[in-house]
Amino acid sequence: MHARQVVLPEPYQATVREVELPPPAANQILVATEVSAVSAGTELAVWTGTHQWLKDPTLPDWKFPFCPGYSAAGTIIAVGSAVTGWKPGDRVSYPGNHASAELLTLGHERGRLWRLPDNLDMEKASVACIARYGLGAAIRVGLTLGRSAAVLGLGIIGQFALRCLIAAGAHPVIGIDAVAMRRQAALAAGADHVIDPSGGTIREQLARYLDQRGAEIVADATGVPDAVPLAMSLACDGGQVVIVGSPRGRAKDVNFYDDLHRRYLEVTGAHGNMLFEPAHTRLAGAWDINKAQKWLLAALASGRLNLDGLITHRIEAAELGRAYDGLLQKKEAYLGVVLHWTETKS
Repeated sequence: MHARQVVLPEPYQATVREVELPPPAANQILVATEVSAVSAGTELAVWTGTHQWLKDPTLPDWKFPFCPGYSAAGTIIAVGSAVTGWKPGDRVSYPGNHASAELLTLGHERGRLWRLPDNLDMEKASVACIARYGLGAAIRVGLTLGRSAAVLGLGIIGQFALRCLIAAGAHPVIGIDAVAMRRQAALAAGADHVIDPSGGTIREQLARYLDQRGAEIVADATGVPDAVPLAMSLACDGGQVVIVGSPRGRAKDVNFYDDLHRRYLEVTGAHGNMLFEPAHTRLAGAWDINKAQKWLLAALASGRLNLDGLITHRIEAAELGRAYDGLLQKKEAYLGVVLHWTETKS
């Protein structure tokens, strides 16, 4: 099958190549992509050549030329002879690259796929794999209903952290970001309040709104190591801090006695692929990646998890390099970017 793939041959360069995909092997599924979504944090780290895995010799897939993207939706067009439970015509979400078609190998990390609810459109479904990285905040803290929550950093992962906390019943939910458009997107999603860091000390603004020292739950989605101490300062005594944005580097000036130990804080990480503890996934009510993706797709279909204000750009494959530049340099204009492969952009 003829297909188009986005490839990054080197930093700050994007091309679209034409390839021929073979028929699926016995344990493979061939999917025609309709929409793929950009995960700005990971993809920009590769685009700029700064992603830490690019220098890891044990990760040969993380080298230039690099195929970006890990969140897509499309339709199965062929299945291998050993595949059961899937057939051509099934609409699916999967961790796909930016490509018009892809072969998924069952049993491989990239070979997972999830059936779409009948009433869920492809564009909404395309963001589901990215959304899991924000969902981690609502899962890792345990009880969310009625607990105050603040999300620091309202890029794509922060938006999903905030929206999943709202869907999980946290209240009030506050978004914090210096970019006005991102704050407006958070309000469109149902945030109870937003904070502009230029309006005064974040901690003081949050305390005034909550009428207490800090939030019970704080999700740091900045991806900036030095923001972790700030996130800790925004939690109330005994509060929980969850790091959902990948902090690439080392934090400085953390006083673990005054800032963590004496305040009885819990600080934890929630990477989307390492979120679920294998030893616990067989317990009643426990989460795993399949459960998370099925919940996200159902919540997107029902509207419980909404995308209001999130998708700012619908593009074609050849426009991806320009979109990366926009995500880097025009944060007032770019937030959510999706690539349409088979239908006219709306």
